[in-house]
Amino acid sequence: MDRKFLEGLGIDKDNVEKIMVQYGTDITGYQTQIQTKDATIKALRDDVIKKDGRIAELEKIDVEDLKTQLQNEKDGREKDKKEFTLRSLLQQEGCKDVDYLLYKLGDTVEFDDKGAVKDSENFIKATKEKYAGQFEEGMAGGTGSAGNFGRTHKDRTPLEKNPYSQKGWNLTEQMKLEMTDPDRAKKLKEEAKAAE
Repeated sequence: MDRKFLEGLGIDKDNVEKIMVQYGTDITGYQTQIQTKDATIKALRDDVIKKDGRIAELEKIDVEDLKTQLQNEKDGREKDKKEFTLRSLLQQEGCKDVDYLLYKLGDTVEFDDKGAVKDSENFIKATKEKYAGQFEEGMAGGTGSAGNFGRTHKDRTPLEKNPYSQKGWNLTEQMKLEMTDPDRAKKLKEEAKAAE
């Protein structure tokens, strides 16, 4: 729209001026709206491009490998739980060297659905029979086998059971004692030192 067109319609100059001012205001508003929409469209386009890049990165991820890693992690945790359960059971039964016995038992121990040792009473009974020297009871009684003799000192730990002595040296038991019962560990160290 221009002035000549409006004047050609017979509109006087004052009214033409008013129309042109209003037209300019309207046009400026529309141009601002268009610029705002253009900026919004550009921002959305940039966001789509960025998200397409992320999608492309995600498509490169090997989902099967992640599933395998996750399953391996679950299996490892399950194995750790079973080992912890077995370790606790053996310690409660007075096993002297739990790590050694875990090594000897290997994967032969059966567990139930809840992660507990199946038929734990029979398992412990059979384990104590097979590895009698690894349990506290196996050291007492005086059967004549190596290291078995009657105890006369009730307040003193025999050297074979003392993990700090040369005869009973056991790093696993030492660490366990120092973590769970530091006073007893100190006493056993003193007894072992006095016996040497």
